[in-house]
Amino acid sequence: MSDFSTRKQVALPGSVQPAGYDDVKRALSIADETGHRLYLVGGYLRDALLIASGKMTSSDKPFKDFDFAVEGGHAFVFAKYVADKMNGHFVPLDEANDTARVVLDNGNILDFAGCVGGTIEADVWRRDFTINSLVWDPLNPGQIVDYVGGLNDLENLTIRAVSESVFIEDPLRILRAYRFAAAIDGNIEMSTRQWLENHVPRLAQTAVERINFELFAIFNQKNSGRFIFDMGTAGLLEAIFPELTECRRVTANAFHHLALFEHSLETIPQLESRMAQMPDFVLESASGELSFGVSRLAATKVAALLHDIGKPETWVINDDGRHTFYGHDRVGADLCEQLAERMKWSKPVSKFIVKLIAWHLRPGQLFHQGLPTERAVRRFYRSCGVDTPELMMLAFADLGATCGPGLMGENRDYLDSSLIDLMNGYKDFENAAKLQPKLLDGNQIMTLLGISGGPVIGTLLADLDEAQGFNEVQDRASAELFVKKLYLEKYSK
Repeated sequence: MSDFSTRKQVALPGSVQPAGYDDVKRALSIADETGHRLYLVGGYLRDALLIASGKMTSSDKPFKDFDFAVEGGHAFVFAKYVADKMNGHFVPLDEANDTARVVLDNGNILDFAGCVGGTIEADVWRRDFTINSLVWDPLNPGQIVDYVGGLNDLENLTIRAVSESVFIEDPLRILRAYRFAAAIDGNIEMSTRQWLENHVPRLAQTAVERINFELFAIFNQKNSGRFIFDMGTAGLLEAIFPELTECRRVTANAFHHLALFEHSLETIPQLESRMAQMPDFVLESASGELSFGVSRLAATKVAALLHDIGKPETWVINDDGRHTFYGHDRVGADLCEQLAERMKWSKPVSKFIVKLIAWHLRPGQLFHQGLPTERAVRRFYRSCGVDTPELMMLAFADLGATCGPGLMGENRDYLDSSLIDLMNGYKDFENAAKLQPKLLDGNQIMTLLGISGGPVIGTLLADLDEAQGFNEVQDRASAELFVKKLYLEKYSK
């Protein structure tokens, strides 16, 4: 069992020395008082060693989570005692498996788990990956204990499962393997990849909430493209999103040099490669969160992966050999609504991804008949609103993954430059909209027209906003006249 066992003297920077954290020292002191032995294990050591080796900067990972293995008693009971002594909040995780959490008021989290088998060495062999199985013993604070070869794997940025059984015990570790690989920009060891591929069907046993956490964490990484491609090769993406399965039967065509499934995968690295050229306002928008743990960037990548799931249902090959997919944006959005419900995405995440899929053709369509009018562009900005930056990211990703002979040369250059202008113009539109005074609100329009609320009010407000942007309406009186006339002409009947 301990063929790999080694103790290595490691000079951790002072900022990541475990003994330098007051909460760690306090937990160790309580363990001494109660006759327990604590070992620090898991992600803290992994990231501290990456920082020490220069592979990660300390700003990448502010340390808030500390995982302890507990020898000499029940970790669950010990955690309760720690919470009481440190004025923390006790969170029972799994009493049957002897795991519990203490959340402190400063935001730090202390997790405690009893050593399976009674000793730290036996416990290490039931952990998931070697880089997460390193041990810090407070009795030898300058050393890292390695029973499974994790130090070597960390040096080589390799994700290696401790054994195949880790995927049987918890199939979610299949996704965790990719999350860790993306986080360190590493590689999954060949045997580990074969094991996880063997057990992909087991993911069906896993709660979708847990899958969502890992999945969005992967997509949130700056360099997730190659890992998502590998997940597609392993059949993992189709296990999560069966809607992608039918995409495999749609072949390449004059505009798409890749078959549909591969085109969908290719949008992710194309999006990521374009990020360096994105203006600051786009990057700032993408960094925001839709809900806890789900950034707008991660959700945009998911939308990119799923943007064409409506194509198989709408695929027609005409007599002249042309491939058409009329209405696939609408069909795809409908499919995504069902998918989002199955995956139990939050409403903001679901609404955002469905909207991007429904709108993914709109930026390019503006330029199909030459340069669009200013009014058409403003309507596009107004309709898409604050999601315009991410929709443009998706448009560039889709274009980058579409390199068939029908979209090369001048046609491609024209579309690319037009999309750049469209993206950059949104900031000017947004700034102007913020400065534009509001002449009428919804309640005032209802009073003016003597009608109750409904969709027509939003439409009238949008039309009034557009007219005001073109200086066709400049004050309250002209705004009222405009609304009355428009309502009589278009909506009164």
